[in-house]
Amino acid sequence: MSTADYIDRRFDILALQGATAAGKVQLKQQLFEPGSGEICTGVQKLAQRWVLEFLTIRGSVTFQPLRGTNFMAIARRGGFRNEVDVIAEFNFAAVDVRRTLLNEQVDAMQDDERLERADLTNVAISAGQLLLTITITSQAGTSRKAILPIPTLPIRTGV
Repeated sequence: MSTADYIDRRFDILALQGATAAGKVQLKQQLFEPGSGEICTGVQKLAQRWVLEFLTIRGSVTFQPLRGTNFMAIARRGGFRNEVDVIAEFNFAAVDVRRTLLNEQVDAMQDDERLERADLTNVAISAGQLLLTITITSQAGTSRKAILPIPTLPIRTGV
């Protein structure tokens, strides 16, 4: 994007940095490191908002108990036994994310920042890891693919 793409638009700090237009790249969650401070708008901003909301465990945000989904909590306790479980919980979570993003919409938002749909296009289950491929499509018809590696073994805390 050029600077002209940001005129009269709201933008967001790019929390997941290192994305490329094509190919698989491991992103870094980086807000306060040297070289950080990139911004995003449009469908990239939408995809980032969707992924962050999806990965947030419901009830983990102080004073906002309805933010997030139950998906990661289920993954953390090792609750996925097969692909059918994953797809069902993904669909429940996607409804929650949609509701949240629709409630946050303002009139000034462009169509490429408004959610049309999020489709789970691939699920791969291996020992201790779940790999989700999600296509997030805006109302403008633009889309971004998100590939999420998620640990699925029970995570022990407080030990």
